[in-house]
Amino acid sequence: MSVGYVVKKSVVSTSLLALATAFEMVSKSDPELKKEIADWEDGRTFSMGVLPEGPAITLKKEGDRVVYMGKGIKNPKLTIYFKNVDAALLPLAGMMGAHTAFIQHRAILHGNIAEAMQTNRALAIVQNYLLPGIILKGITKRPPKMNASQLMLKAKVMALLGAGLAKNMIK
Repeated sequence: MSVGYVVKKSVVSTSLLALATAFEMVSKSDPELKKEIADWEDGRTFSMGVLPEGPAITLKKEGDRVVYMGKGIKNPKLTIYFKNVDAALLPLAGMMGAHTAFIQHRAILHGNIAEAMQTNRALAIVQNYLLPGIILKGITKRPPKMNASQLMLKAKVMALLGAGLAKNMIK
């Protein structure tokens, strides 16, 4: 294994963990995300991972929010697999949108397409809070306009992300 591969795998692993952590944080407070996941059945699980051997994360809807279940694929109803570390690096590092990753056959979906579209919309909302505006301009058609409360939540996510990553590293 080359040093470059190890670094890429570490970046992908950290990016997945940051995405899971931000998903938990945003689902507690953002009305738009709460509305998006309101119709999901309680207990819906979904995973994102890299073939052939990870890293991967699993998230689950509990009540009106989404919680991080831990590293690995844990019996999800829906899974998004990136074909390899290089395929995962671009979308997870904010250099490419998820829709582009699917168009370029970098990702594989295992599960219901309608649920995948719902999950993708929810992930896009979370990315708006996780990524800086300059990166969002490059991966979305139209970067979202955030109101004052959304900007405050984005600042909170950014401020607490490090502590959330530390807490979630042990799951």
